[in-house]
Amino acid sequence: MNILSEIWSSLSHNRFRTAMTGFAVAWGIFILVVLLGASNGLKNGIQENYGNKVSNMVTVNAGWTSMPYRGFKEDRELYFTEREADVLSQLPEVELFACEASKHGMNINYGTQYSSVTMKGVQGDYQAIYKNTIYKGRFINNLDDLHRAKVCVMNRRAEEELMTENLVGQYIQVGEISFLVVGVCENGERWDGATLFMPFSTYMTLFSPDRHFDHITMVLNEKAELKRKSENMLDRWDASSPFEDKIRAMLSPLMQFDPADQRALWIWNQADNYESQKGVMNAIRLFVLIIGLCTLVSGAVGVSNIMLVSVRERTKEFGIRKAIGAPPGTILATVVGESTLITALFGYIGLFVGIGLMELVNKMIPADTDVPFKNPTVDIPVVITATMILVIVGVIAGAIPAIRAVRIKPIEAMNSDK
Repeated sequence: MNILSEIWSSLSHNRFRTAMTGFAVAWGIFILVVLLGASNGLKNGIQENYGNKVSNMVTVNAGWTSMPYRGFKEDRELYFTEREADVLSQLPEVELFACEASKHGMNINYGTQYSSVTMKGVQGDYQAIYKNTIYKGRFINNLDDLHRAKVCVMNRRAEEELMTENLVGQYIQVGEISFLVVGVCENGERWDGATLFMPFSTYMTLFSPDRHFDHITMVLNEKAELKRKSENMLDRWDASSPFEDKIRAMLSPLMQFDPADQRALWIWNQADNYESQKGVMNAIRLFVLIIGLCTLVSGAVGVSNIMLVSVRERTKEFGIRKAIGAPPGTILATVVGESTLITALFGYIGLFVGIGLMELVNKMIPADTDVPFKNPTVDIPVVITATMILVIVGVIAGAIPAIRAVRIKPIEAMNSDK
């Protein structure tokens, strides 16, 4: 108790110095918490905008040829038919498979309410792949596609634009054709506008009589080799994974393009994109951690310098105490205790202020914002780690001046001006 009273008396006697030292520590912890919270918010925002896509998803779009092939000139527009879809769906690597045809700017109306939507014809495992959450009713099923049913599902944006609370079971006009609304789904990707889904077969019959479409999505199993051959980030878009090369080799004779033509098919490898995002986020988190730790170190240096000044000012006091028999451990405990108390007390203040700021920012972010920044909170393990760092920093910051205080000889202390 005597040591605690002495520590508190010393800190109270030098209030300004204690406050300035504590501010440096609190600021360091505050910056660390804010930076870690901001990096978590960025990571969570990117993951949410990443959507419900799984990492082993591959999408294939028909493009334009950039090379001549067997008498065919370059700059030809390509497209898929059911023949190419059947070939890809039979691949042993494919677990889920869906074709998609779309048309933008399609006019729909319900009574006197009108809207312009993106119309999509979907089939197969589309809902299982994209995980369209149903808000009302149901989604398109295989029976709808088999019977070319004139049914549709709209997302909530489309329903809101028609300003009708419940359209399930009602008929809407898609162009000049009536469709029964069987469900309303959530909006999906944040950049998606008003969207209307219908059976793929219905779409092809009514809106694409040539049976052409340009989008195929697959979810693959562990047999698929999705890692790109090139590790060089500068030419990664010109590189292909073994599975992508396999797709080009299989579709080349069917669609009449050179298998080496990278622009004939636009293949988006979600696994490659996901790994790239993870690498960027890990780099950001490492950078943030280094900056935060450097800030902590600067605070520790400040504490150490202040304690050195304190020891110098109390040189005569420590010498007298040693002369009358005070054990070195008492002096050591006093100096280390001062630095530890300053670091712990003000460190916790910075810790809780930082956490409070992140919670406030989290509450101020609208739920439907398009900004890729979500839930910038600090994890409990990070808080525990920061607490441990506080204790270690406090001990280290006080150890050097404490050792100096212990080594002071009484005769030197008595002759000191301070």
